[in-house]
Amino acid sequence: MALDGGGGDAEIHGDVLETVFSHVPLVDLVAASQVSKSWCGAVSSSLRHHNKPRPWLILHTQGTRWPYAIATHAYDPRSDAWIEVSRPPIEYISALKSSHSSFLYMLSPSRFSFSFDPLNFNWHHVEPPLVWRRDPIVARVGNSVVIAGGGCDFEDDPLAVEIYDLNTRAWRTCDSMPGSLRDSAASPWLSITATAEKLIVTDKESGLTHWFDPETKTWSEPLFLTPGQPVHSFNIACTNNSLILVGRCTIQNVETVKVWRVGGEDFECEEIGEMPSEYVEKLRSESFGDCSIDIRVAGNTVYVYNNTWDVGEVVGCELTAGGGCRWWSVKNAVERERMIAHRLVFTCSEVGIEELQRAMRRR
Repeated sequence: MALDGGGGDAEIHGDVLETVFSHVPLVDLVAASQVSKSWCGAVSSSLRHHNKPRPWLILHTQGTRWPYAIATHAYDPRSDAWIEVSRPPIEYISALKSSHSSFLYMLSPSRFSFSFDPLNFNWHHVEPPLVWRRDPIVARVGNSVVIAGGGCDFEDDPLAVEIYDLNTRAWRTCDSMPGSLRDSAASPWLSITATAEKLIVTDKESGLTHWFDPETKTWSEPLFLTPGQPVHSFNIACTNNSLILVGRCTIQNVETVKVWRVGGEDFECEEIGEMPSEYVEKLRSESFGDCSIDIRVAGNTVYVYNNTWDVGEVVGCELTAGGGCRWWSVKNAVERERMIAHRLVFTCSEVGIEELQRAMRRR
């Protein structure tokens, strides 16, 4: 049988070829898609119907000393492998940060730079917001980028909110964050997620939640996430189908991590999964011994990691069609010695053949 598209004795085609491609790592499908038009079509059809790729975990490292170089590694759960993503150097503005999903940014008093495509190839460099902030929450909501809270100048409002319009390329000011968030209005204390229309903000310690609508520039009344169990760390995210809560809990003196689906006008919580104890142990920091967690989510895949500098392993969770969870873990691609001299930033995104072709061309 000919697998090279060259018309050998018995060329594979149609459903058989699509089935074969469903077992091939996504990175290797890039070359396969370039063999011929029929193979390219078979690759696309296979990805749509046979073995749809799961979202990738993206790890960005930024040096803590000049020239503050940024490198990117991507984990493909389909092939259970890390690849290094090659791209042009990214201009240093300030410390690299992520907020949710695939959103990366750098904010300084003179420049605001951000990227939100799956592998963060495209960067936007714009004037900074009017209010200087050290640790704001930053999120893309539809065609807007919202920057809120984190103010550090006594002359400025620490709850100030500004919106950058991606269409008009201009900043707009709007009402400040609710006063109930005054004591936690900075990125270390808040978990955020975004839909196409709204930004949702949750106090990690209390579960106090508000949503913000950039179109009307209004904040909702406060709501509390109440899963019915003592939660030490509230982390929210939007999946394909709903809002979820991932929380660190202590049940009968045993530390665990649970997942709830959040729904309804009152944000009611329905438990859908609990992390097996062996994976909870993988989240502990070797240096700090704690299990302080953060999450990155795309599609129906959740990646959970400890938010210290020495991330040893990341735990993955697939929210299954039957309403449960499937768990696995992946070792960090960066050696522990290198972590000391680098800042680690995680994103998560759904990566397709087009993004991979662009990455492969830069190798």
